[in-house]
Formats: sequence, C-alpha cells, structure tokens
Amino acid sequence: MKERWPVIDTHYHTGVCLINTFDAENELIPWMDKNGVDIQVIFQVNEGFVHRTPDWNPYIGNDYISKIQKKFPDRVIGLCTINPWHQAPKTYNWPKAKYGRRMNLPIKDEALDELERSILELGLWGIKLHPLEHDFEINNKHIIYPMMQKLADLQKESGRRLFVVVHCAGDSVNNTPTQLAQVAADFPEILFLMAHAGYMRSFGTAGDVAEGIDNLKLNLTLNVTPTTLKHAYEKEGAEKFVIGTDGPFDLATTKRMIVRDLVGDGDEEAVEMVMGGNMAKYLGIPKIRYEV
Repeated sequence: MKERWPVIDTHYHTGVCLINTFDAENELIPWMDKNGVDIQVIFQVNEGFVHRTPDWNPYIGNDYISKIQKKFPDRVIGLCTINPWHQAPKTYNWPKAKYGRRMNLPIKDEALDELERSILELGLWGIKLHPLEHDFEINNKHIIYPMMQKLADLQKESGRRLFVVVHCAGDSVNNTPTQLAQVAADFPEILFLMAHAGYMRSFGTAGDVAEGIDNLKLNLTLNVTPTTLKHAYEKEGAEKFVIGTDGPFDLATTKRMIVRDLVGDGDEEAVEMVMGGNMAKYLGIPKIRYEV
C-alpha cells in the first residue's frame, strides 16, 4: 500500500443559466473521475445573482450547491455565493437632517443572514466572492469586513475550517492582489484563496504582496503564466499554492501543466501539495491509501 494526498480542485462553477448549462447532479462525478479529481470545490455561477435557489430554477443558488454536496459528501465541498451589497445600512446618509442616526427602518440584513444560513443550515464551507461581477472593492470595510467577521464567528460556532475564494485576477480596480492581501492580513483566522493569482493584470505584485501572509494562498486557477510567481515559489515553496480548473469553462488538463511549469521537473511531492495536499491539510482530510 502507498499513500498520496487527494487531488482537490478549488474552482468549479455549477448551475444552469444563460452562461452555464452544467447539471452537477448527473455530470459532476463523471467529469471528476475522467479528469482525476478526488474532491471538487463548487459554487454557483456568478451571473446567477441569487442566494437561495429560486422556484423557477432549481439548478442554481446556494441551496443547489448544498444539494450537490449532500449528494456526494465525500467528493464535494460547497461554497455559497453572496452579493455583499445586500446588507442593511447601519446609519442614515440622507437626508442631511438624519445623517449619522441609527437606521430604524425594517430592512433585512440579507447578505449576513444568507451567510449564516449557508454555513449553519446548508453546511457549506465558506464563500465565493466576485468583486468584478458584483462590483465592489474587496477591501471595502463597510461591506466586506462585516461579512468576514461574520464568517470568522461562524467558523468558531461550527467548529469547521472555513475558507474564502476571491476572484482576484487584478482585472479591475475592485480586485487587486494588494487589496486582498490587506483583507487576509486583517482576518488571519480565515483562509483566503487568491483565485487566478493576479493573472494577468498584476504581474510583479501578486507574489510580493502575498509573501508572509500564511492564510493567503496563491490559487493558480487559469494562471497560464505561473513563471511570474516563480519568485514567490522560491521564497515560500509549494505550501503557498493551490489550483483549480475554472470548470466547466476551461480544460482540466491545463491545471497540471500550470503546476508543472511552476514547480519544474522531478519534485513530485511539490506537485502533489499544490494539486490538493495543501487544501487537504488545512481541512483535515487524510491521505488516500492505494494499492500498487
């Protein structure tokens, strides 16, 4: 018998809408088996713009993600998707006569309520944030920090290791690696995955700003120029990196090529850690025993 770390794909979209027609109930496990994925991290399609699964589309929403996770509990880790703008204001901004007064209108704090429901009731393992699609700055202390504090509290309450996947390609002023590094440093108890690791607009900064922040992993998903992060790899090693496929939109074979390009030839242990070992260690998932 030998042992290996499971292959954990950290980035996969599910749900049926105009931009995605992937039925995870029937198509996810065959896709995983075909592409050598042991455990799949999934979240709903960003363009769904929904929290709960709506009656008119049972194939999208956080409830759908939970359904898939419950159907395949040993193979699937689900994250919720929430638009952080859906929070109640704490005080009045307008009219001027009310400026600064405590908000007293019965406005539901939908984003925070949905985050709590997703973790405690649906059993999901964290949140996927998309600053580009939902148009917010990732280091906005008025809308993001309350959600991160809530997630930290839910981590303690649930007794589970939770994590955050952030679209962080540096492809807008909302989601630069520098901004995400600030948030990760301010919430050291939460694991953050910098999806796409700054590709392609943040050459020269993604690796530098992540250096020394142990709870911030560089997620190589679709980062087809990983040599721009070689300096970070040489300084912090394979433990700094994870990867996903960005499926079902991109080829699963790209993932291993990206890791090989970063790590080089011969270091199979490093490849194994990036392909899933680092996430498995964080989540407490044991190695897989297999017969040779």
